[in-house]
Amino acid sequence: MFITWEELENITGRSKAILSLVSKSLFELPDVCEDGLSVDRALKLLFKMGSFDRSQKNELLEVSQKLEQKNAELLQYAAALEIVKAERHQLEDRIQSLELQSASDTKRAETAEARLHEVTQSFAYLIECKSQAEVVQSLSESKKLPPLLLLHPIRTGDNQLDQPART
Repeated sequence: MFITWEELENITGRSKAILSLVSKSLFELPDVCEDGLSVDRALKLLFKMGSFDRSQKNELLEVSQKLEQKNAELLQYAAALEIVKAERHQLEDRIQSLELQSASDTKRAETAEARLHEVTQSFAYLIECKSQAEVVQSLSESKKLPPLLLLHPIRTGDNQLDQPART
């Protein structure tokens, strides 16, 4: 018993050329009968190929599911990209803030170093002055000069004793 190519075309929705080519390769036939296929082979062919309408719907469903998955992945990538961009912008701002803070700290350190240098110089000057004063004082203590006596004191006009009395 045979099923004709026309009936198979109506069932599957595919042309005779495609059906004969698939059946030839699937069943490893040297030639295809012009009348159709045996019922067993026709059923196997239908099982392998399915009807065109059903396979088209399945294929459309699979493609739409894959498309939805890809869209979801793209949306996730876009969201991740926006998050990374925001983090990068925040980090750039943080770097700029830290660079400004570093420059300010460097300036403060230089100012503090200059002040420390000034204070050190002042201490060195004070220590030197004190040591010189101690040297002068030690020299003056060791060689004590006798008190100076004035034999003829100098008189100024301010003192009543210094001026002769008028009568």
